[in-house]
Amino acid sequence: MNEKIGNISNYLASVILFIFGCLYLFNNTFMSYHGEALHATWNDLDSSVQILILALMRAVGGGFLAVAIVIALLQVKFSLTKISWIPGIIFATGVTIDLTSIYATLILRTHSTAKPPTFLALLGLCVLLIGYIYNRKTLKCL
Repeated sequence: MNEKIGNISNYLASVILFIFGCLYLFNNTFMSYHGEALHATWNDLDSSVQILILALMRAVGGGFLAVAIVIALLQVKFSLTKISWIPGIIFATGVTIDLTSIYATLILRTHSTAKPPTFLALLGLCVLLIGYIYNRKTLKCL
């Protein structure tokens, strides 16, 4: 049961990151909360500002996708091999992207009227913690 909970938790974190990565990578305009923060619509922005925002979104999206893939592949490897250092790497990688996302969303929340998806970043952090705990429990059962 420990292994199943660890797998589900880390794969869920990976799916959340993958979805956000795709949204940021393939969207042709900013997210609604970006517009709220700027008090502007996409069409109100100068084309150079649009390019800058899309470039930043692509970079963030690529980071989300990279971390999603790393977490999923490491979880597969852990499930097959039970290598003891893998849970820590999964957790550290996910926490790094989650904490920076939480930080970014809190900046928007405290300095604008925007409501970015802070809850999803917090959810990602929770499922990563659960995944880490249950992966470690799997090792203790061996």
